[in-house]
Amino acid sequence: MSTMEINTAREQQLFNGKNFHVFIYNKTESISGLHQHDYYEFTIVLTGRYYQVINGKRVLLERGDFVFIPLGSHHQSFYEFGPTRILNVGIGKRFFERHYQPLLPSCFVASQVYPVKHSFLSYIESVIASLHFRDSEFDEFIEQVTFYVINRLRHHREEPVQDAIPSWLKATVEVMHDNAKFGDGALETMVRLSGKSQEYLTRACQRYYAKTPMQIINDIRIDFAKKQLEITNYSVTDIAYDAGYSSPSLFIKTFKKLTSFTPSNYRKKLTEIN
Repeated sequence: MSTMEINTAREQQLFNGKNFHVFIYNKTESISGLHQHDYYEFTIVLTGRYYQVINGKRVLLERGDFVFIPLGSHHQSFYEFGPTRILNVGIGKRFFERHYQPLLPSCFVASQVYPVKHSFLSYIESVIASLHFRDSEFDEFIEQVTFYVINRLRHHREEPVQDAIPSWLKATVEVMHDNAKFGDGALETMVRLSGKSQEYLTRACQRYYAKTPMQIINDIRIDFAKKQLEITNYSVTDIAYDAGYSSPSLFIKTFKKLTSFTPSNYRKKLTEIN
């Protein structure tokens, strides 16, 4: 596709004179198609996973990942895994170049996926779930998140290079996102799919993901449950069983441990926001 055929999203039409253009929403399809901007943008995945094709390269973004899209980079989203909840922030060109441009690394690739540290992701989620503040406080929050994102870009190459995740392990974790796999007997299923012993799988998960297989399964289950709470009116009990938990109480305890909210409070806060 030639550059002439790519839609351009324009700051003048979207920002209403403000420095930021912010969306927090569940997406199931791309309404803009292949496009570029005359402003800067980043997207953080809060729940779910989806693909972006950025300057011709297809990348997978999962919960806690972000991409930064500078001016002129064309991209398109594909929601093949169902609804995905994202924090999308556009930053006005003049404001960005005044406050953030000096912090950018001299060279980076737009199609690089970066992880948000778990503690900062929890902070973002807690602020979004409360949202009891004035507009000026929201702007301050978005400026803080933007600074964090730029700082991650700046220091990305200085981080120790992690071992490449073996293809068998990556494929196993990928398949475990199927809700037929993370239900009853999920750990045994994961071991069987890996083709390794449980001890070997555990060592590999801890080495490459810094988690046990059961922690990975719980992450997948809670991610699924959050999506159900966001887009359905199913009861907490139904969602608990659908997410693979043997009892609602165990589900609620795990959900609160990983999100700081009970499932009911999480849904209530989202309803208030939306």
